[in-house]
Amino acid sequence: MQRIKCVNIISIVILYCIVLAGIFVWGYAYDNWHLKAQLKWAAPLILEINFFLILIGVIINRGAFKTEIQTISKKTRILALVLALTGVLLALCVAPRTHRIFYDEDIYLNIGQNIAELKRAGMCNEGEIIYGEYRCRQLEYNKEPNGWPFLISILFRICGPSHGAAFLLNNIIWGASVMVVFFIGWLLFRNETAALFGGLMFAFIPEGLRWANTTSAEPASALFAGLALLSMLVYIRHTGVKPLFLATVLLAFAIQFRPESGLIMLPMAIALITMAKNTLRQPKTYLFILLLLILIAPHLIHLYAVKAEGWGAPDGAKFAWRYFHGNFSVNALFYLKNSRFAVIVTLFFFIGLGMPLITHDPGTSKPVFKQFIWKAKAILLAWFLAFWGIFIFFYAGSYNYGADVRFSLLSYMPITITAGLGAATIIHQGRLKLNWGWLPYGLLSLILLQSLSFFPYIRTVSQEAWAARYDHKYAERMVHLLPSHSLVLTHNPNMFLLWGQSAAQASLATNNEAQIKHLFGRFKGGLYFHYNFWCNVQDPLQQSFCQKILDSYRTKLIISFSERNYKYALYQIELK
Repeated sequence: MQRIKCVNIISIVILYCIVLAGIFVWGYAYDNWHLKAQLKWAAPLILEINFFLILIGVIINRGAFKTEIQTISKKTRILALVLALTGVLLALCVAPRTHRIFYDEDIYLNIGQNIAELKRAGMCNEGEIIYGEYRCRQLEYNKEPNGWPFLISILFRICGPSHGAAFLLNNIIWGASVMVVFFIGWLLFRNETAALFGGLMFAFIPEGLRWANTTSAEPASALFAGLALLSMLVYIRHTGVKPLFLATVLLAFAIQFRPESGLIMLPMAIALITMAKNTLRQPKTYLFILLLLILIAPHLIHLYAVKAEGWGAPDGAKFAWRYFHGNFSVNALFYLKNSRFAVIVTLFFFIGLGMPLITHDPGTSKPVFKQFIWKAKAILLAWFLAFWGIFIFFYAGSYNYGADVRFSLLSYMPITITAGLGAATIIHQGRLKLNWGWLPYGLLSLILLQSLSFFPYIRTVSQEAWAARYDHKYAERMVHLLPSHSLVLTHNPNMFLLWGQSAAQASLATNNEAQIKHLFGRFKGGLYFHYNFWCNVQDPLQQSFCQKILDSYRTKLIISFSERNYKYALYQIELK
């Protein structure tokens, strides 16, 4: 027996050496340009395999899911579903449907379009759509991870490329996140009141609702981080190969949404070490970690290949101690000022962390697993600190820095799950010591009243990025004026390609005369120039591109719009 165990350990070590050596050789054998070219097909391929494995994991674990759901009362299950549907409706109907990160969201959607149509990850700088057939002649690999575009690509395969479908996907993701908050609360605390109040507070978070009606990556990033931790908790409750497999493949997928998404491994590791430490003594565990390593290998290469990207950081320093002071004060006060985040949630969060343990569920008198409570709090606190703390050292990590308040979405799940425990603790103590049976309804009313006070803010589009937003708005009107078999030259071809219009980077008309002549011959509907946001910005280089096009070709104004001092126009261009 001892010999067999030794052979197993040696075999696992050899496998690790092979996989790690393969990743190392892949990264160092090619320069960044070649790595990005390889990742265009490798990243979506592995994500496809990963997603298929998740589906298998869900199917083979249906018994564990059914068992857990049956431990919850029917009334609570219905209330949880109502909360999830409420989250979807709030995101869909209260928050304005708009992009908030320009033009990143268009890039995400176009990458999803390219994965769906071409099985390649990248944004298209020159693409054509002829009789519904999509082709991209210049595909540029993007510095952001590919998890969110891949998820979009699944939707686009079903219903075709569409801005509206992507918005709806994020609406549904918000509702699904409410359910994840509920189930994590239940698995950690075995307390229906805590789980319900956590889901309730999450569903009404103002910034969460605003970003849930965009096509940004953060709602999905937060959801899959939560799903990964939820799957680990299912494994802890139902130990076995099947739930561990699901936790592994979900973690691999969750890591690939944002550069910092891998931080979810910290609370998952704490859960494993504190609640199921025997798992680390089993050889099978290290085989699953090896599977994780294989599935995230393209993502690791991606991070290596884009490490030299400046991301707009001053002096190229993306992370530094000098950003700590300003970011810490802003990001801490964000949860206390009651302007963009309900301070009552923060209050319940601290109560959940610090008040005495609950011994019974106030609603059902079911015993709580007391030995899990402090461990659960440690998991949630580590989860919050990981995704809140990382941005304190990031040059653009301040929640007041442009649209970067979206980074706060990654911390909402641990806050609200803990806050749900705080609310349940108050209710339990009120019933036990003061016999206040009305307390749950009082707290519910208080939370709803404060949440309603944020609705005017949630409905606000805001002045931020107004110039780019109107560029997008007017471009959508322009696209309907373009004839069939035409090509539009623009700084932002991604959004036109999503609308089914052939488009290419405007720079083609300024530095490649032979190619432009070829385009005039190919596109019988004519060539058009989109005078856009970048033609208005105070950047001499960008303005020179636009002016050179107007000076080098005969132009005919098709339509123009103005917003403040910005001009947006569509020109037909012809060779002089």
